Amino acid sequence: MKLLITGATGLVGSKLTKELRSVGHQIHYLTTRESAIKNEADYKGFLWDVKSMSIEAACLEGVDTIIHLAGESVFQRWTDEAKDRIMSSRINSTELLINTLRDNEHQVKHAITASAIGIYPDKWEGQPMTEDQVPPTADNFLGEVCVAWEDVGEQFKELGLKHSIVRIGIVLASKGGALEQMAKPVKMYAGAGFGNGKMWQSWIAIDDLVGIFRHISENELVGVYNGVAPNPVRNRPLMETIGDVLDKPVFLPNVPAFMMKLMLGEMSATVLSSQYVSGEKIEQAGYKFELSNLKPALEKYLS
Repeated sequence: MKLLITGATGLVGSKLTKELRSVGHQIHYLTTRESAIKNEADYKGFLWDVKSMSIEAACLEGVDTIIHLAGESVFQRWTDEAKDRIMSSRINSTELLINTLRDNEHQVKHAITASAIGIYPDKWEGQPMTEDQVPPTADNFLGEVCVAWEDVGEQFKELGLKHSIVRIGIVLASKGGALEQMAKPVKMYAGAGFGNGKMWQSWIAIDDLVGIFRHISENELVGVYNGVAPNPVRNRPLMETIGDVLDKPVFLPNVPAFMMKLMLGEMSATVLSSQYVSGEKIEQAGYKFELSNLKPALEKYLS
C-alpha cells in the first residue's frame, strides 16, 4: 500500500511512518521545507504551503490512503493569534488536500484524519463517553477546533472516499508529548496533581496509537474511533504512578485550579477537563492493545 502522510515528522507521524515502512508500505509525505525532502524507494517527500494553499499534486501519484495529522500545537497560550493559527492550520490544510483531490486524477480510496478527545465535555462519573454520543461537544476552544476539523473532513466522503476519524487522547511517549512535560517536575521532586486531582485522564501509548492508525488503514475501517487505552485514570493517581516508576515521591499538594488558570490562561481547559473516554469501539473492530494499563506503559517510556 502507498500512503500520503501529513505531519510525518511530528511525534505521532514520525513513528507511524517508521512502522508502516517496516511492514512494507510506501510513504509519500508533505513538508514545508525543501531541505527535508527525501527521494527513496519507499519514502518520498513533496512540498506544500498551507498559507498560500499550494501543494505538489505529484504527492498523490499511486497513493491509496491519506493519513492527515498536521496541525499547529494546541499546547500554547490561547491568544487570539494563536487561536487563529491553531484553527486555520487544521481547516486550511484539510481543504487543501480536498481541493487537490478534486482537481487531479488519483486513486485514493481512504482518508484518515486526526481529532482529539478534547471534543468531549467534562464528565466526572457514569459510563465512559463513546464515539456515538450526541452532542459530544466541549464548551471551550479545543471543542470548537475539533468540531470544525471533523466537519471539514467529512468532505472527503463527498469525493467518494472512505473516511475515518481518530480522536486522540493523552499520548505517552519516551520523548515529546504530554508525558515528558508531566515527568519533568516529578524528577525534581516537584510533582503534583492539578485542581482537585480527580479529573479523568484518557491516555494512550504511542505504540498503540500508531497501531490504531495502521489497523484502520490496512482494514479500511470507516467512522469515528477513540484513540485511547481501555483503562483511563484520574489525574492524581497518574502523577503518583509516574513518581512510583521514577522512584520519586509525589507528595506536594495539588496545584489549585485558579493557579493553573493564571499560568495557562484559557488553555488550562486542556489539563483541568475530565475526559472519561471509551476505547472499546476500536477493540471491537479487531485492534488488540499492546499497553492497556498505565504502569507498564510508563515503565516502557520512562525507563
